[in-house]
Amino acid sequence: MKPSAFAVLLLLGSGLSPSAWSAPRGPSLSHWQKVELVEAYQYGGYRLAAIILQESSACKIVHSTIDPLACGCGGVHVGTADAMVGSDVSCAFMDIDWDFSIRVAELYLQRCTELFGRAGGVTAYNVGIPKARTLTHYQLTHSPYLHTIERRIRELQTLPLDTK
Repeated sequence: MKPSAFAVLLLLGSGLSPSAWSAPRGPSLSHWQKVELVEAYQYGGYRLAAIILQESSACKIVHSTIDPLACGCGGVHVGTADAMVGSDVSCAFMDIDWDFSIRVAELYLQRCTELFGRAGGVTAYNVGIPKARTLTHYQLTHSPYLHTIERRIRELQTLPLDTK
């Protein structure tokens, strides 16, 4: 039996309606995570909220264990944050002041979008502007990170982010 046919049989036996099979599930979030996602949504819409969710689990893990230079809710490097606000920014400050780190992420996403368009801007946000300049249009618009953010957007669309 094909894996896809097996999955269909499992779903049929699960008692879920066909509409529930493909419906995206919203993430399970604490009150404070929801507050930060609403704030991110108000600053930059679903794309920024999805990036905040992806980079820090909506400000739950503000200092990355994967990239030690990434700070705050948006996982922005300190040097990039410095460039966005025009002054020295510490990683500790970005980790503590979530509102500030979300604003920095919004400014950075805006800059990336200006340079590379909506889809390419998301990829540039992840890889950095210098690296993004070396990528082809196809690479910018078909990156795994972009697909992850698109999936996160679908998850967030199940939440009422337009109100606190």
